[in-house]
Amino acid sequence: MKRSCLMLCLLGVAVQASAMDLKQAWDLLQYQGPIYRAAVHEKEAGSENRAIGEAGLLPQINASAYFNRVNGSQRQNGLDNDLDYDSKGANVRLRQPLFNKQKMAEYRQGQQRADYSVAVFDAKSQDAAVRLADAYFDVLLASETITLAKAKLNAFEEQQASAKRRKELGAGTITDVDESVARRDLAEADLIEAQDNLVNARRKLEEYIGETPESLTTLQPGFSTPPLMPGNLQDWLVKAQADSPLIHARRHSYELAEEEVKRARAGHYPTLDFVAGYNAGSSQSISELNQRNHYSSIGLELNIPLYSGGSTSALTRQASANSSKALDELDATRQEVISGTTREYRGVQSGALRIQALEKAVASNERSLISTRKGFKEGGTSTNSDVLNAEELLYDARHDLFEAKLNYLMSRLRLASSVGSLGDDDIQQVNDYLGPELMVSN
Repeated sequence: MKRSCLMLCLLGVAVQASAMDLKQAWDLLQYQGPIYRAAVHEKEAGSENRAIGEAGLLPQINASAYFNRVNGSQRQNGLDNDLDYDSKGANVRLRQPLFNKQKMAEYRQGQQRADYSVAVFDAKSQDAAVRLADAYFDVLLASETITLAKAKLNAFEEQQASAKRRKELGAGTITDVDESVARRDLAEADLIEAQDNLVNARRKLEEYIGETPESLTTLQPGFSTPPLMPGNLQDWLVKAQADSPLIHARRHSYELAEEEVKRARAGHYPTLDFVAGYNAGSSQSISELNQRNHYSSIGLELNIPLYSGGSTSALTRQASANSSKALDELDATRQEVISGTTREYRGVQSGALRIQALEKAVASNERSLISTRKGFKEGGTSTNSDVLNAEELLYDARHDLFEAKLNYLMSRLRLASSVGSLGDDDIQQVNDYLGPELMVSN
């Protein structure tokens, strides 16, 4: 029912707006994305470990029945007698553990396995959100690259035509023409590469959401870089160590290994079970006809392990080594999370500064191109090569600025993922940067 309602909502959004934004892509991924759905089923399977671990402490009831046809002969007191009769019966048996350290350890392991699956799902869910945004932005960057490549190609074609006219008028040289043609050919090659990159980026996005949208929303003209909250790296590191799903998963893995040590060591301990049973049967023979048996039993069963060939001690040592390994992996994961959080925090901070610098670079390159063109056409202070270089620098600066904005948004998402807080609100915050429709279909 929940998935049906979600699909109806998605269809409603699709009717209202043809362009898919990042939030809609995230909703679609959760509904039908194969990678995300696989993680959901993995979590559902892992949650059953609670019941599996608990089952060992609950009563075990078994019932069995038999029916035998006996046909043969019997020699008794020197006489041979034919046997031809039916034997049938049934029994029910109940066993309830009263003292069993292995079962208790398995019960706790079931809880740890279930908690581990939840932590793994949280990590995979946030990783899916980051990967989706990365794939979405790859499409936007590839589309923007095509737009810039086409504009650069047109500019070089205009410069090529200008160089030919100047040569025909005697004001230019064949070198200017050849240089313009060479730059134009390189721009065409760049455009072909950008078109291929868009096809690959669209295919990658389809892997996550299960379909290829006709259009997406791209970055709005205005772009703000608000300060991080909290604004101190140490606060982010504390939050990461407390809430990171990767650390939680490793911690559950270590606690699971610790319980395995207890479970293996419990092989040295006796077990005590409450046992009750009921048996009913009937048979006949030469000496007794229509014999019927009905009886019940109730009691305690004590099992004391004496010697198992050394396997219990070996299993304990093996479990202890695996526990030490799990502890080292927990420490390694903690350091990885600290490094990742620090990297993404710095990425957000430096990304904002890089955007500001590139915005200035775009503006200054626009002014430089205007001045260079003017000097080439009027005063002769600029050469054809100067114009081509100025155009190249401008389009490179525009490309770098667009890419820097996307990288800034990705750093914010990765930072939220590092501390285990990436959710719908973070997706929506990034989604607010998007607006204009962008056609991405062939």
